[in-house]
Order: sequence, then C-alpha cells, then structure tokens
Amino acid sequence: LKFFLYAFIPSALLLVGMVWVYAKTGTFDFPALHHLALTHGISANAPALFLASLAFVFAFAVKVPVFPLHGWLGDAVSEAPTAAVMVLAGKLGLYSILRFSLGIFPEQSREIAPVMIALAVIGILYGSLVALVQSDLKRLAAFATVAQLSFITLGIFGFTVIGIDGAVFQLLSESISGAALFMLLGLLYERYGTYGMAEYGGVASKLPWVATMFVVTTLALIGLPLLNGFTGEFLILAGTFKAHTGWTSVAALGVILSAGFMLRMLLKVFYGVDGPKTAAVAAPDMSGREHIALWPFLTLMLVMGVHSSLWLHAIDPAAVALANAPSRTTGQNAAALAPVAQPLPSKMLLPKSSQLVAGGAR
Repeated sequence: LKFFLYAFIPSALLLVGMVWVYAKTGTFDFPALHHLALTHGISANAPALFLASLAFVFAFAVKVPVFPLHGWLGDAVSEAPTAAVMVLAGKLGLYSILRFSLGIFPEQSREIAPVMIALAVIGILYGSLVALVQSDLKRLAAFATVAQLSFITLGIFGFTVIGIDGAVFQLLSESISGAALFMLLGLLYERYGTYGMAEYGGVASKLPWVATMFVVTTLALIGLPLLNGFTGEFLILAGTFKAHTGWTSVAALGVILSAGFMLRMLLKVFYGVDGPKTAAVAAPDMSGREHIALWPFLTLMLVMGVHSSLWLHAIDPAAVALANAPSRTTGQNAAALAPVAQPLPSKMLLPKSSQLVAGGAR
C-alpha cells in the first residue's frame, strides 16, 4: 500500500504535466518536444513551464528514490521477492530524468540543479549512515542502494560532460552489481531462512563459492579499481568537483562509509564464529543453475572495470548534448558552456573517447 501511494500520487502529477505540455504543443512526440525545448518553443509562460518540469522531476525522483522521497524503498525491498527487488529501484527513475526531464526541460533542470545536488549529497550520507547500523541484510542493501543512486543523481545534475558520463556508466554498473547482490541475498535466504546478520557467521567455510561471489560483488559496489564501480564513482566526483567543490567533498565521504558498512556485513556474515543458523543448518554450496545465473554478472563487473572505454565511447555523445544544451539563463548556445565540456587532463587517465568528444564540443 505504501509503495502504491508513493508511485500513484507523483504519477498523477506527471500526467497533469504531460497533458499541459500537449495542450501547449499539440504533440506527445518526444523528438519534436526536444526540438521545441532547445528552441524555447514549448511555452512563453516561464512559471507554468517550471511547474510542469517539477511535476516530471518529482515523479521520477520518487522512482529513484531521491532523498527524502525514499520512504517506500526499505519496506518494499524487505517485502518483495528477490526477482522483483533486482529491478525495483533506480533504473526507471534515473533513465526518465536523463531522457525526459533534461530532454524536455533543459533550462528548468539547471534551475533546480542546486537543490537536487544538495539532496543527492544528503542521500549519500543518510543512506550510508543508516546502512551502517542495519542488522537486516535486505534493509542494509536497500539503504546502500539509496546511497549509490544518490551518487548518480549528483553526476546528472552537476551538468558536466565527465559527470554525466560517470552517472550513466554508474547507472549501468549499479544495476549489474546491485542485482547480483540481491540475488546472492536470495541464495542465503533460501538456505538459512533469515536476513538477520546476527544469525550468520562463518559462512565462508561452509559455502566457499557463495562467499567468493559475495566478496567480488561487494568490492565492485564499494568501487575497488579494476571493477565496474570504480570508474563511475571516479568520473562523477572528478566531473562535479570543480563546479561544486564543497558538495563533492562531502559526497566523497560516502565512498569511505560504503566500504565501512559493506565490509562490516562481509565480516559478520562470512567470517568469525559460526552463528546460530550457520551451525544448525547444513546448507549446500552453489548449484550449477546458480553458477550460470551469477557468472555473467561477475564477468561484466570485471570487463566494465578494465575496459570502461567500450561503454564510455557510446555514452559520450549523449553526455555532451545534455551538458551543453542551450539555456536561456546563459543567453548563448552550447559554445558558451565550453568550460564545462573541457576534458580532464590526460594524466588523470580519462578514457580517450571522453577527451575526444569533449574536445570536439569546444
């Protein structure tokens, strides 16, 4: 019921915003609306246009969820089956913000960017600190997801090419690593019938393959170099640091906190003295079906970490277009935003594709 209310009420506002846009333009065609947005042709009524943009971003922010609209996530993750949890948070909302909020309302998205950046940083710290004190594995994963998705929100609303590159890459990365984590939690639950960390302990000696998969997934989520989580976090922090130094410095604490609560979880569940459930239940290690389900995730974690340029080469053109969208606030075209599109120095190991595309935008 809580999830329904959180999803339905913002979606009703989104419908009102969509109908208003149609009334002004006579079309629901996204390419046509995007062209009208770039030429300031949707409406001359700036306050009404801003309210319509708020309806869009509010509906999508609930789906992410952006702090403080996250109230549904902990309960929904706790109650939902593993298969539903794997696709529950983040993907639809963040994609919709990138495509529709930034595509139809580029100016209004820039106006609200300072608020979204502040909420993103608060979400990073809040999600990390709450995850740090959780005793339930699913709720820990839920608040860890809030922190991870807040990082992506920060990258999007920083409106830098490098930051948006990192946000899109991290969206793909978190989807893979997060889905693997929830699948592994489901495997533990099937064997021991509980998500309480106090019931576990010493699992690594009994289920070595499950422990190995957990360790690799955890290291990917906390951003270990050579795994997929590192590239996205690095680009987000590097891309937004110059424009928003204070907020980015605070957000960087989330990297340390995420390592804290994820490694604490590994220690309590897989190492140390056997817990009550671990000692009482003789559980089997991973089956062949479970290996087939999980190895593609781990392979992608490694490939995306080592060869991130394969993805960034495809992401770059869209990132440049979003970061350099014409804005009435500047009164200039994309060339006015050249400082935003400048690449990082080559010594910072940015993939060449990002440097070439950003340099071409100048």
